[in-house]
Amino acid sequence: MMRVALVVLVFALAAPLAYADGDPASDYLYTQKVFVPFDVAKQPGPLAAEIEGATKAGFTIRVAVIGSAYDLGSVPSLWRKPQLYARFLGAELAFVYKQRLLIVMPNGFGFYWKGHPATREYATLAKIHIAPGNPGLLTAARDAVHALAADANVDVQPQAAPRSTTGRDRAIIAIAALALIAAALAGRVALRRRRG
Repeated sequence: MMRVALVVLVFALAAPLAYADGDPASDYLYTQKVFVPFDVAKQPGPLAAEIEGATKAGFTIRVAVIGSAYDLGSVPSLWRKPQLYARFLGAELAFVYKQRLLIVMPNGFGFYWKGHPATREYATLAKIHIAPGNPGLLTAARDAVHALAADANVDVQPQAAPRSTTGRDRAIIAIAALALIAAALAGRVALRRRRG
């Protein structure tokens, strides 16, 4: 029983660490539509609303806003290489997501959609200015989603952004881990009492 609890505990503790392993954007974009720099994780409202509007209008897209090499996790060599990173991230997500993928970095955009040429999208993205800092990146990402949808003849009306569950999920994992630790310790104390 105690071994089972310890195995479950190891997996529970390892789950939050997965975000620090490899490429963080791929971890987020498996289940969410937008990844933003860690220091602005609670402020993607207008961008998330734009993405929700695009999705509702039938224009499926996921967006990764990369503000620094830190946001790339174990692939910092792709910093300031948005087109290359778009292909890399698209390949990482291929098992769960095969639609449009937009990357925004301070020096430009990356776009990937497996099996589709991106010449038209890059021509559209070339017209969008990226202002400095994370607010500039978020604004450029929102403008890019709108422009790409318009170029595909899709009228996007921003929607209410879905509430992020990331904080809640991490809290649940932490509580479960603490409960497992407490159960393991209680089991150990009970085992010692039986022996003693």
